[in-house]
Amino acid sequence: MLRILLICTGNTCRSPMAEVFLQEKIKQGGLAEHVKVLSAGLYAREESLASSGAQAAAAKRGLDLSAHRSRQLLPEYVQAADLVLTMTHSHKAAVTDMAPEAAGKVYTLAEFAGEQDNVPDPFGCSCAVYEACAAAIERLLDKAWGKIMDLAGNSDLM
Repeated sequence: MLRILLICTGNTCRSPMAEVFLQEKIKQGGLAEHVKVLSAGLYAREESLASSGAQAAAAKRGLDLSAHRSRQLLPEYVQAADLVLTMTHSHKAAVTDMAPEAAGKVYTLAEFAGEQDNVPDPFGCSCAVYEACAAAIERLLDKAWGKIMDLAGNSDLM
């Protein structure tokens, strides 16, 4: 079982969108029995709803974030994950500070997709900004999908 952890700041915008988008790709790819996805935030308030902008961006894609509740990142989440994808370089640094032994499995989403940019935080912005963020996350997940499938097919992880 491949365990993927997605991390942002508050776990109400970027990482929940990435989680639901990736879960849908996993379902569509027939990998639901082989890949599990979890999201968390470095500074999350426990049990906060996904932001209305994130919910709207997900709904536009036929996905539902209404049941999402934020969770604070804990070291054991990082330790249990096979792959940790953060939204920014500063998130990556914070995760590797928290769990230095995990450094080899922590990447920014863009880095894992072969790019370098951060995924900007849309918190408090317009629906258009949320939509741009959602589109960027989708594009990066699409670019990283082959690597994720390769990891999911690794017999050591199944």
